[in-house]
Amino acid sequence: MTTATSGRPHLGTALSLGEWSVASDGDAVLSCVGLGSCVAVTMHDPVAKVGAMAHMVLPDSTAARSTPAGAKFVDIAIPLLLQELQAKGALTRRLRICLAGGAQMLQNSSAAMQIGLRNADAAHQQLAERGLTVAGESLGGTRGRTMRLSIGTGRVTVTVPGEQEVEL
Repeated sequence: MTTATSGRPHLGTALSLGEWSVASDGDAVLSCVGLGSCVAVTMHDPVAKVGAMAHMVLPDSTAARSTPAGAKFVDIAIPLLLQELQAKGALTRRLRICLAGGAQMLQNSSAAMQIGLRNADAAHQQLAERGLTVAGESLGGTRGRTMRLSIGTGRVTVTVPGEQEVEL
């Protein structure tokens, strides 16, 4: 679990599977590199100048063998980020939220194995249950991607190999 809150050591924080980060350093950039079926969520409050990102691996923690920690599961990661952001002065009504990932990396797989689609659906559901909307997204397809959040500007970008970077 990553909890970068401020300071130079957290510049360029790349999140691994199941990690999350909250940052208030205006120079900080949070990223998830090589998102396949995983889904990354970014949340940014431009007034409080704080942002967060989570690298979510699976949609639902209810089948987990033990009490899950961190951001591995969508149903845990989204409430966790909201709680941490609110503790830093963010207001949910001001949050700009983006999603990326959720690709179908295994061709011809059964519906149960469509983890990317299930992760994306779970993220949308968790946000909708809290009355939150997605401002931008890059979900689905069959290719991985990288997502970045610049804390100082709130700029969210997604890069797919061989394509131009897009801003969400």
